Amino acid sequence: MATNIHEIRTKNESKEATYADLAAQHAQPCISLYTSDCFALNDAQQCLPRLKKMLRNAESAFQNAPMTAEEAEKLLESNWLTMGQSARAHLNAQGLALFMSRDFFGYCHLPAPIDDQVAVGRNFLVRPLLPLVPTDDRFFVLALSQKHVRLFECSRSAIRERTMQDFPGTFREDLDGLHFERQYQMHTASSPATRQKGAIFHGPSLQQKDRLIHFFRNVDRSVAYSLKGQQAPLIVAAVDYLFPIYQEANTYPHLLDEEIGGNPDLWPPNTLHAAAWKIVEKRLREAGARAFAMYNEHVNTPLTSTNLREILAAAEQGLVRFLFLAPTGERWGRPALPETVHVHAKEEPGDEDLLNLAAILTLRHGGLVHVVPREELREGADLAAVFRFGKGSQAARAS
Repeated sequence: MATNIHEIRTKNESKEATYADLAAQHAQPCISLYTSDCFALNDAQQCLPRLKKMLRNAESAFQNAPMTAEEAEKLLESNWLTMGQSARAHLNAQGLALFMSRDFFGYCHLPAPIDDQVAVGRNFLVRPLLPLVPTDDRFFVLALSQKHVRLFECSRSAIRERTMQDFPGTFREDLDGLHFERQYQMHTASSPATRQKGAIFHGPSLQQKDRLIHFFRNVDRSVAYSLKGQQAPLIVAAVDYLFPIYQEANTYPHLLDEEIGGNPDLWPPNTLHAAAWKIVEKRLREAGARAFAMYNEHVNTPLTSTNLREILAAAEQGLVRFLFLAPTGERWGRPALPETVHVHAKEEPGDEDLLNLAAILTLRHGGLVHVVPREELREGADLAAVFRFGKGSQAARAS
C-alpha cells in the first residue's frame, strides 16, 4: 500500500530519509527512533511528547555518547517544527522512523506497524527499516499528455514534483505558429455483416506523429537534463498511443517498457505513485530473486561468503555487491576495520550491532541489501554476501 505522503524540503534539510542519507557518515551520535504510537493519535502534534518520552526512557543509551538525552530532546523538538503537518500526518502510514544527528534530520513513513525502539550509536539503525522499505526504491514518473508534462521523483513512501526547465509546457506551445489540422490514419475494411467497405480510424496520422515526435524530443531533452547521472527507473504515464511515440524520442537509458495507461491529467500525484509503485515493486521482487539465485549459484566459491568478519572487511572496501540478512537477531562487537573485528557473545559497553554495520557499509558503497528468511541462508548463518570481484580483501583477523 502506497503511503499518501509528499516529501518536503526546508532550509534545515528535514526530509524523507533515503538509504544514501542514512548510510553516510554523520556527526555522532546517530539517533534512530521507531514507533507506531503516533498513528493511534488523532492529533499529530501529540506525537512529539510521545517521542520525547521515548528518548527519556532510553537515557541509558546516551551514557557514553557526546550528547545527553535532554539535548537529544531539544534537537528533536527544533527539527520537528521544520517537518510540517503534511510530513507528520498519519494518512496511510502505520509507522514512523526518525533519524537525527547534529548534522542531519530525516524521517521515513512505514507501511506497517513497528515496535518502539531507540538506538544511539556511531551509525543510524537501518535494520528495522530493511524489511519494510527496499534499499533501491527510488524511481521517476513522467506524466505525459499533449496538455501537461510533469516529472515526479518517488520513493516507496513519497512523491514530489521536480522542476523541469527549458521545455514546452504543451504540445501546442511546442508548435506555436503552425497550422493544425485534425488528421487520422485510416484504412478500409469490409463489415462482416454488410460486406460493405468503410473507413477505420485509429491513432495519429504520419504528419501528426511527426509533430508529436518533435514535441517529445523537446520533452526528452529536458527530462534527460533533469535526470543526468541518475540510474533509477523512469515510468511514463500516458494514453496508450502516445507511449510508443515517446519511446522513439527517449534517450534516458532507464526508461521502463511498462507504462501507466490512461490520461494522467485526471490523476493526482498519489494515484500516479500507487500505480507506478506496483510496477516498481514487482521489478524489485524479481531483482531480489535474481540476486539470491546468484548467491546460490556461486556458494562456496570466492564470489560469496557467510563469514561476518570477511563480509565486514569487504563491505568497508566497497566490495559487497549484494548483502542478505536474516530479519531478526544481532551480532555484537567492535570493529577496527579493515584489520580487526572483535565479535562478542553478548553486548558489551561500546559495542554495536555488526549486522547493521554490514548493511550500512554495503549501502555506503552502492551495494544492495535484501532481507531473506533465515532458513534460506545456509548452515544457520545470519548473513551472506555476493562480492563484486571475488574475495578481493583479506578476511579480518579473528579476535
